Amino acid sequence: MPEPKGSTPPLPPDAEEFIVFLRDERRASPHTLRAYRKDLEHFLDYLKEYKGKSDLYAVDRQDVRGFIALQTRLGYSKRTIQRRLSSAKSLFKFLCAEERIKLNPARLVKGPRLSKRLPHVFTQSQMEEVFTRLNMADDPDLLRDRAIVELLYDEGLRISELAGLDVPNIDFARGEIKVFGKGSKERIVPLGSRASDAVKSYIEARTSGPVFIKEPAGKRMGVRDLRRIVNYYLSQLPDAPAVNPHALRHSFATHLMERGADLRAVQELLGHASLSTTQAYTHVGVKRLKEIYKKAHPRAEDK
Repeated sequence: MPEPKGSTPPLPPDAEEFIVFLRDERRASPHTLRAYRKDLEHFLDYLKEYKGKSDLYAVDRQDVRGFIALQTRLGYSKRTIQRRLSSAKSLFKFLCAEERIKLNPARLVKGPRLSKRLPHVFTQSQMEEVFTRLNMADDPDLLRDRAIVELLYDEGLRISELAGLDVPNIDFARGEIKVFGKGSKERIVPLGSRASDAVKSYIEARTSGPVFIKEPAGKRMGVRDLRRIVNYYLSQLPDAPAVNPHALRHSFATHLMERGADLRAVQELLGHASLSTTQAYTHVGVKRLKEIYKKAHPRAEDK
């Protein structure tokens, strides 16, 4: 029977069980599940076409190394190759945990070394200019737009977290926001006074439903709607380092680090599962400190 239009061909049973595990146990998002599935399709196609193998239990380390070598020859980016290797490693780790195989054939295989990419960050003065423009803008949706930017920068929210925010998630009395991040993981972030005032002004007397809605239908604004608004205001800045909402999250973390915030505290505020992810902002902080030093110290001038 032919596959319905738009459907995805099933993976081998063991791989499908791994996808179910990610969905049910790890609470992975649909986007993450699609990415894993696509990566595993590439790996399994390679095994079948180049190694004549369809049995995952017969895969060895040389097979995995061959996959990495082929991906490199085909011209895929280092980041893509590393992600596909990571997906294969995770699959075999699952099979080991289920005691279906004894050793993970991908565990010791190394992918291409990635160059570290520092996040795009706005200066504090640039952020003040953004809010000044929001104050000056002659737009009936100004209250909504300011609340959007305030929550992204003041609270460090992801754009997807902002889109899923409901009015009852915000406790104005306690100064807290309940946020549901990646994998539906819940965290509590403090609500700053400026963000609180902006949201109160926008939602007025509403006590239920989504925080950000489309008028007049009252439907929830999606990520694309929110991104378009943020992009507009950021693009008005001369020399803006980026125009995407995630740059506000990067700026939130970097400005905290520059003012002496503890790395673990920033990790909690961002909802990062790994501290290594948060450590990227320490590099940004050092870079900014060097710039300040060169400008401010009398013996730091270039000769």
